[in-house]
Amino acid sequence: MTERHPVPEVELPRRRRLSPIWALPIVAALIAGWLGWRWLAERGPQIVITFQTGDGLEAGRTRIKHKNVDLGTIERVRLSDDLSKVIATARMDRAAADHLKETTRFWAVRPRLGLGGVSGLSTVVSGTYVEMEPGGGGDRREFEALEEPPVVRSDVPGRGFSLKTQQLGSLSQGSPVYFHGVQVGEVMGYTLSPQDRAVSVSIFVRAPYDELVREKTRFWRSSGIQVSAGADGFKLQTESLRTLALGGVVLDTPPDDQAGGRAGEGAGFTLYEDPVAAADDRERLRIRYRLEFPGSVQGLQAGAPVLLRGLAVGRVVGLRLEYDVARGEIRVPVEIELDSDRVQPVNAPPNGPPPEEAAARRVVAALVEKGLRARLASGNLLTGQKLVALDFEPNAPRPAAGDPTGSELPTLASSDFESISRSAGAVMDSIAGLPLAGLVEDLRRTIQSVGGVAGSPDLARSLAGLARALGSADTLMRTANTQVPALVASLRGVATAAQGTLAAANGVIGGTSSGTPDLAGVMKQLNDAARSFRVLADYLERHPEALIRGKTGDGR
Repeated sequence: MTERHPVPEVELPRRRRLSPIWALPIVAALIAGWLGWRWLAERGPQIVITFQTGDGLEAGRTRIKHKNVDLGTIERVRLSDDLSKVIATARMDRAAADHLKETTRFWAVRPRLGLGGVSGLSTVVSGTYVEMEPGGGGDRREFEALEEPPVVRSDVPGRGFSLKTQQLGSLSQGSPVYFHGVQVGEVMGYTLSPQDRAVSVSIFVRAPYDELVREKTRFWRSSGIQVSAGADGFKLQTESLRTLALGGVVLDTPPDDQAGGRAGEGAGFTLYEDPVAAADDRERLRIRYRLEFPGSVQGLQAGAPVLLRGLAVGRVVGLRLEYDVARGEIRVPVEIELDSDRVQPVNAPPNGPPPEEAAARRVVAALVEKGLRARLASGNLLTGQKLVALDFEPNAPRPAAGDPTGSELPTLASSDFESISRSAGAVMDSIAGLPLAGLVEDLRRTIQSVGGVAGSPDLARSLAGLARALGSADTLMRTANTQVPALVASLRGVATAAQGTLAAANGVIGGTSSGTPDLAGVMKQLNDAARSFRVLADYLERHPEALIRGKTGDGR
């Protein structure tokens, strides 16, 4: 039997075990990696915002907010290469990444004081921050900040419209838009077109009031104060204080059957000066005529009304100067437009269609044959503005047959007031042509001469003699007043005695048939003398001054 030898045991080397302490840095590294990955994953994009000024912007402190919730922080603020703008680099949160679109807007919120009110007062304590308004479109990372906060946020329902005007007036960003006195929108802004030099005003009408804007809607400016004069006196109507400061826009829409369809987003309208201009711009047939007034047309302007018996039937559209080479004179033709629907036939329906131009011109030609003439009249005595007045002159001369088209209306001289003004001007020119300086010098010498005569001793002696004569006359009158009654009584007694003697003599003569004619004549003369004494006594009793001055020429 084979002897087995024991196999010697080989001692293998023992393997070293990993110490548990090494798990701590591994776990820490994993946690750090995970936190870093999460931080990178949750970290929002970096954007660049350009501002006109860096007022209130601070790197690392100025926050970007939306509805007072933080969405990012400005990390760096620097100037552009040309030093004209401020470039701010901001880090946004991941939640804001999906809202950084092409129409997203940013603006700095600071304390602002303007005519429209005060805004941004909360930043006095918290400091300036940047407001973000999300938008739509494609992704974007570079933005241009707004200079002023937007009047209406993009999330406000409603529609925007464009108004075209030649003059902006008192309108500004934030001016209110009214409908029947209720504010329904605001003015968003305005631009000036370099092509036609017109002003385009952007307005926003909030829902549900935007449904009021239809195809036939009219817009006009409101200054805040409206003054009108009527039979019951003057009327003053004012809007809100905000309208007085910022101006405003008024919209008006006719009834539904005349308003047309709903106006679309961004539809364009005309912005009129006032409601009268808006009402006059209805779709109507206007006929243009030419006027040539004798003399000056000073005070007449485009837009002045054309009146027919006090009612507006048109307006002046233009004036210009023309030089007539054949006659060698300058003329000032006036272009007017007459509204064909202003004069309605008696039996015509009130809302009927306007007559055609040819028919309307025939009507005007017939009125001219009956004496219709145009003349300048005063529209405002204070400002000197003129208007065109149409009226009938029965004795007006027939117009010259020099206008085959019938587009020229005959005219007359200006009104009586204008004639009076010209006459007064001529009188003033005549007075200005007088030698006033010479007349004043002659008058001065005359006054000096009169002053010298008044101060001469001869005049003083003459006045003293006149005073003594008047005193003597007064004494004589008082003496006559005391002596005249006695004289009058004596004359009455003589007349009575003479009349009694005559009566006795008449009785004697009447009883003697053989009386002579001489005695009868003597008695008649005595009777006449007695009558004269009585008349003299009566006259002296009424006029005692006749003893001094004699009998006056009137025989009284």
